[in-house]
Amino acid sequence: MQRPMAVSSGPAGTGLLQESFERAQFTHERSGFRYQVLRDGAQYLFEVEGAAGGRKIRVRRPMPYFIGSGMVARSYVFSLDGFLYQAPVAYYTGPRRWDLPPGYDPYPTPYLTRRILPGCLSCHASGPQLVARTQNRYRTPPFLEGGVSCERCHGPGAAHIKKVTAGDLEGGPAIVNPARLAPERRDSVCAQCHLTGAERVARAGRELDTFVAGDRLADYLTVFVRSGGAPGMRVTSHVEKLAQSACKRASGDRLWCGSCHDPHSVPKPSEKAAWFRAKCLGCHEASACRDEPARRRANGDDCTACHMPRSTVMDADHVVFTDHSIPRRPGRAAPPTPPPDAPLVRFDGAPATPRDLGIAYASLAGRERVAAYQQRAFELLREAVAAGARDPQALLHLAELYKNRGDEKSAIPLYEEAMRLDPEQVGASVALGAIRADRGQWKEAIRLFNDALTKNPALPGVRTALAMALFQTGEREAARAALEKALEFDPAYAPAHQLLQQLRREP
Repeated sequence: MQRPMAVSSGPAGTGLLQESFERAQFTHERSGFRYQVLRDGAQYLFEVEGAAGGRKIRVRRPMPYFIGSGMVARSYVFSLDGFLYQAPVAYYTGPRRWDLPPGYDPYPTPYLTRRILPGCLSCHASGPQLVARTQNRYRTPPFLEGGVSCERCHGPGAAHIKKVTAGDLEGGPAIVNPARLAPERRDSVCAQCHLTGAERVARAGRELDTFVAGDRLADYLTVFVRSGGAPGMRVTSHVEKLAQSACKRASGDRLWCGSCHDPHSVPKPSEKAAWFRAKCLGCHEASACRDEPARRRANGDDCTACHMPRSTVMDADHVVFTDHSIPRRPGRAAPPTPPPDAPLVRFDGAPATPRDLGIAYASLAGRERVAAYQQRAFELLREAVAAGARDPQALLHLAELYKNRGDEKSAIPLYEEAMRLDPEQVGASVALGAIRADRGQWKEAIRLFNDALTKNPALPGVRTALAMALFQTGEREAARAALEKALEFDPAYAPAHQLLQQLRREP
């Protein structure tokens, strides 16, 4: 099925989009690095070249896979040692140009170590083939099917196939029809990928990749939003923005994504205005539109041109998305956005557990450096863990908060417990390794750093710390090898360069 959701990932050069290579070279003003995208037959490659710390850097790597349907933009994937990373280039469909991916502009050197995590592929591909006990190593191919498969919205198909094959259709096919589910379960099918919020927190012992159509999303994760205003638009904030609309508030559970969208059919550009106008007129009278005559003449019968304008988003450049808040008066000033330290509340309005809310505050504090969030996270997680919430995520976040306060005595047992509960985690190994290294416990630090690097090798800081520990134990060649490997992942990482030069100078 050649629909955007069905081709939201796949081998580079396939799908609905055919990228233009006329503007396939650009320079990042902040860093001075030059980026270029090349096509060699069917193969896509990126090349980045520039200087950092007086050293010339040039990297060229193939990009075998894409992520994103290309309706708005498309990202790309490259592999190193079987581990997958996001390429530092993206294609923007509207302007038909290549540029940095969202979030890459602030970096002073090329960002080459952004991992492709299962959570990314869970919304863009089907059947991710993650190698156990790693964060981002995948088999080849990395997913069984590019794009969103039928089972994402209709549940496992095996029982359905068995019934059809046997000719037993009494009671209907054994698949989920989202439109026939109770509203919360129906809406969960779309919200699993189209509801971002300010923070998404996995419930203890649950993973989103085990969600099955017909389940309640709230049983898998808790979505938090900032209170005290209307958030700005984000790439995947469709459900959140729709909830702000007067249409949704008046209609309640009667209005959902499927009221206006058919995931199996996308209207042609020439039919789009009439298609969505018909959806609007299912609830509204044509005479209800009292927009200015000039605006109506300009937009004709296109309701969405006025009331669902395409607007820029907060978390991506060069793109616009449809505003699902359905503003009644086009151009009217938007509601104020919540302040950066606004309290967090559950999107669904239900009470939040101290564990979930504490993790949400801790995650936001780490990303946004809001002191009030860090203090709130500490209070909530200390309460939650004392009350018995001893899952790895709660323990890791609380341990990190203790460590940030200089209380290693309280942090260490929490890190150790998290490692016992979740052998696949990385954060506890890195943090404990750093503590052991600071105390001169070099062999234990080496063991912990190596444990982390087997699960995520693209940690240049950890490899540099490993090299320091190896050097202290007299393993000079192993230290050099660790630094050279760090620079293979991040050629511009200055601490690794500096330490490597020091090792080379010393006999």
